[in-house]
Amino acid sequence: MKKRVAWLITHDAYIDRRIFFFADVLLQRGWSVSLFPSVYTDLTCECDPEYVVRPMDWNLVKLYGLSLAECQSAERNLLERIISAQENYHTQRGYYAASFGQLLDVDQRQGGYELMSSGGRWGYVAGIRQGERCLVYDGCTQLVTVIPNRSTAALAREYEEVLSRTKTDEIENGGHVSYGDIAVGYLWGNRRKMLAAHCKSNDNGVWAFHDSPPSLYRGTPKLYSELCSEELGGQTFDWTEFRTQVYDFSPIFRQVTSNLKDERPDLVYVADLPTLPIGIMLKRTTGCKLIVDCHEWWYKQEQLWNSGMKKRIEISEKTEAELYPECDLCITVGKYLAQDMSACYQKDFRVIYSCMSSRLSLQESGIGREKDFWKQFGVPENARIAIFQGSLTSLRNLENLARATKYLPEDCYLAVVGGGDFEEEFLRIAKEEGRFDRLVMVGWVSQGDLLRYTVNADLGVLPYTVVDEYFSYSVPNKLMEYFEAKLPILYDSSMREITMVAGENHVGVGVDLKNPVLFGQMMAELLHDEKRLAELEANYEQCQNLFNFETQKQLFENMMNELGL
Repeated sequence: MKKRVAWLITHDAYIDRRIFFFADVLLQRGWSVSLFPSVYTDLTCECDPEYVVRPMDWNLVKLYGLSLAECQSAERNLLERIISAQENYHTQRGYYAASFGQLLDVDQRQGGYELMSSGGRWGYVAGIRQGERCLVYDGCTQLVTVIPNRSTAALAREYEEVLSRTKTDEIENGGHVSYGDIAVGYLWGNRRKMLAAHCKSNDNGVWAFHDSPPSLYRGTPKLYSELCSEELGGQTFDWTEFRTQVYDFSPIFRQVTSNLKDERPDLVYVADLPTLPIGIMLKRTTGCKLIVDCHEWWYKQEQLWNSGMKKRIEISEKTEAELYPECDLCITVGKYLAQDMSACYQKDFRVIYSCMSSRLSLQESGIGREKDFWKQFGVPENARIAIFQGSLTSLRNLENLARATKYLPEDCYLAVVGGGDFEEEFLRIAKEEGRFDRLVMVGWVSQGDLLRYTVNADLGVLPYTVVDEYFSYSVPNKLMEYFEAKLPILYDSSMREITMVAGENHVGVGVDLKNPVLFGQMMAELLHDEKRLAELEANYEQCQNLFNFETQKQLFENMMNELGL
């Protein structure tokens, strides 16, 4: 029986672990899954799963290790003439010709090719080139390297050198290795899993080595298409205004349409509004089922973050109203958001909480509490740790989180796992109004490592406070990460969804976190109250399964069954 095909599409570059949840469930149900995100070439993060298809163009840079017999006959004949001349030269003199000019019996230009060679006492190389294409024969190995484009190959030299000396066991242990500004890790490309190098300061894509056959490729991001109507399946779609104002999805769309040559999806899942037009086009032209998963209510999110961009907000609001009713299934992240979106669009929005995917769960990962875990950051033994994990951006009440550190005593620390544009301001406030010496700035860690930090903390902090009613519906990923780790939570009581999830299940304490004094005092009080923390942790036994992978999986499977899938 042919596998059903599911395509997942997102504008994310660093893929939200929520999306991996849906991929996991579909894979477990026996579906063939492809996930189309934006471009991301940072090899210092986790390697993409093999089903991730980035919008990249792949070009062969070098093909190594060919025998003469594998070359085109005309090119093989030219190389053999140089080889024969060099061998004759060596027989007569005991060393090879240093330059092609010394091989007097061979014309340097033949059949539209330029012939080249150089050698010495121990060996020689022979080459032919026509325009940018070049073939190089090594007299020692008796093998040929094919170079389709000499200019591109010249750019690859530094990366080629780094790749050649990389010890793959170091990557297996650490996920990547770095040589100066060049990181080396694994990625999936046009030839499956490849060893790849990427330079952050010169973001020109990646250089990837594949060993079967030995070859070097360059992957570069697909370019944006010109602003015009899209054609798909004989139909014309005009998203020009959307692409101009909201999000230009054209590189992802080009990758998706390229894959249509090989397969057609039975189901398309789209994460959020930016790439929903792609899902709509696929639904209309292929007849697939379409799921939209709203991590955000997009136009309201734009009102918060980009209040001055009136046209963008207007187009977002208009497009959501037009497209959500066309979807076969609408999902979002929490109960209150689902209620309001359902009422607004006269369309039933269902709830899937952002649980940990199966591979990131404690049960599957085997992660547990580690003695002296925080010693690596200079934290004394037996210190108490509160943790905040996530992006350091505005609208997250991080100003008061920084000020709250003023009330942490000597044996208490706040660990910040993440980074972002607000980090510099956060540190400034902590120095001037808080206690900078109580901070442990971990920085970004991969999703695979994040839970190690969570389970080794004593208190999880959710500093968000209400900005407007929509913001009160927020269900940050870290809420479910704290749930997975059975970590007691400190949250702001004005956040309605967090209050329902953490407060009503008695695994957290809600106070007014806009007040930095109350914030800091409660954080310190909880860190020192081992009995209360133990009670909060024990309460997870009654509620943890409400939001875990298996429960959310069952909810999604029920929705799939309703769609006949």
